[in-house]
Amino acid sequence: MADSSHRQRFTGFLPNSGFSLLEFLLVLVLIGFLLAVILPRFQRATTASRFAEVRHQATEISSFINQWTDDQVRAQLSDTSFLPKDFLMEKISTANNNFRSEPLHRRYTGSDNFNGVEMLISPDDIPRNPFNQASFLNPVNDDRKIIPSLNPGLIYLTSFRETKRPGGDRGLRFFYLVFTGTDSDLRDSQLGSWYGGMDDEVESGIRRGVLVNRYPDTPYRPSRVRDERWR
Repeated sequence: MADSSHRQRFTGFLPNSGFSLLEFLLVLVLIGFLLAVILPRFQRATTASRFAEVRHQATEISSFINQWTDDQVRAQLSDTSFLPKDFLMEKISTANNNFRSEPLHRRYTGSDNFNGVEMLISPDDIPRNPFNQASFLNPVNDDRKIIPSLNPGLIYLTSFRETKRPGGDRGLRFFYLVFTGTDSDLRDSQLGSWYGGMDDEVESGIRRGVLVNRYPDTPYRPSRVRDERWR
């Protein structure tokens, strides 16, 4: 009898210990509020982490660009005097096409012009865009039509010329890698944006990117002698 009374008291306690509908809705509202606060912060942290990875990979790519320009300078004909700046900015080829070099300047790293740079990188060390997990040297990370691209994390080689110095010094040309962001440009919905105040034309914005190198801004000279092998 005591056991039966105990069971009745116990079972009678359960309904009184449950959540009411109002309390349940209140819990849902609280959870929704927490998610609304936490998720954007988590997304911003994730995006910032990805862009930190892009900058790191851009630094790695810059070292291979310098190696590529050094190789191009060494491979030129003995009677020519192309400089690293020339190989970055100009299209160079011989009349018989035994030697060709396409400019990297004002190109995304996904451009075919970066194929020579890609050949210097071990397949195990290929830098990948954290926004699409594809190699930065893959055509998927190129955009021939839109600068800046709507696709985030694309790396682009640009430069600015330092103001001419007194005394006839032509100054220097600085080459930087800048990369695209995630926010669309408010001035034109058809354009993307550069990350973190970067820019492909304005010096202050270019300097926010990753420095590749700087070279004397000497005029482009196809050859020391006037022959028809270079055009």
